[in-house]
Amino acid sequence: MIANSDIKTNTLKSVENFGPNSGEEENIMMLLGTRGVEAATKSKKPYKIRNPRYVIDNQNHKEFDARKRWPQCKTIGEVYNEGNALLSWAYATTGVFADRMCIATNGSYNKHLSTEELISCSGIKASANGWVRDGLAWEYFKTHGLVSGGSIYNTNDGCQPSKIPPVCNLPTKINKRTCVDYCYGNDTIKYNHDHVKVRYYYHVKPKDIQKEVQTYGPVTAALNLYDDIFLHKSGVYTLTKNAKYVRLQYVKLIGWGVENGVDYWLLVNSWGNEWGQNGLLKIKRGKYGCAVESFVYAAVPKIK
Repeated sequence: MIANSDIKTNTLKSVENFGPNSGEEENIMMLLGTRGVEAATKSKKPYKIRNPRYVIDNQNHKEFDARKRWPQCKTIGEVYNEGNALLSWAYATTGVFADRMCIATNGSYNKHLSTEELISCSGIKASANGWVRDGLAWEYFKTHGLVSGGSIYNTNDGCQPSKIPPVCNLPTKINKRTCVDYCYGNDTIKYNHDHVKVRYYYHVKPKDIQKEVQTYGPVTAALNLYDDIFLHKSGVYTLTKNAKYVRLQYVKLIGWGVENGVDYWLLVNSWGNEWGQNGLLKIKRGKYGCAVESFVYAAVPKIK
């Protein structure tokens, strides 16, 4: 736990986020749901060790927002709603994959990818504290790939759009998914021809996060969640004195900035648009920032 004297700035403004009928503790807990890797000398996890393109724009921008840098890519700022399941790992990784497909193709591939296929067919499950073993989703993208699919329930957007309404009070049994090998959304799409893949994936070291994002686009991150974050509405979130650790949450990191003298990361969460700043979170960079810098992954899309 941290002392009051250690916290010098906190621009957080708190309000009730979820409405009068959704504030029970069990529903808040349902919303929660990668660990990082050790140093390269202690781990077999892949690191990006050299990248000549980083030197093209050698300065880290003081403020950066991937939505503004690549406005043609509609998926970058999109906020998902994971409902009552520990699925933030799926929404964060699928979202970053879609963003990077768009960026790598200069907007010619500008589609949502199917979180539904990842959840239903990969066999990946989060642990009780929301953790998914490093690289599992990215390995699935590399070997199997993903079809297109919208994020909104009950649409025909893409090959395999979302099957489950994002409602926190759904019975658990409704979250059971069945893997299928056909397009049930837009049935004119050929399932076997719709998959896209990544060439390789890698862990991004803290010192390289800004250069990675401003060069190639959003990355996935995971933060240690504390109970005071549920009341976040505006300003920069900084860990407070008596906050209690809850579990991990996967997010998309799309930028950074400075607000009232506080450096922050700009993150896209998956609790719907009602939470935070239209579903986004500004979280303090560095110390008391919930270890966001430690758990960052990205990938290079395989362009046909």
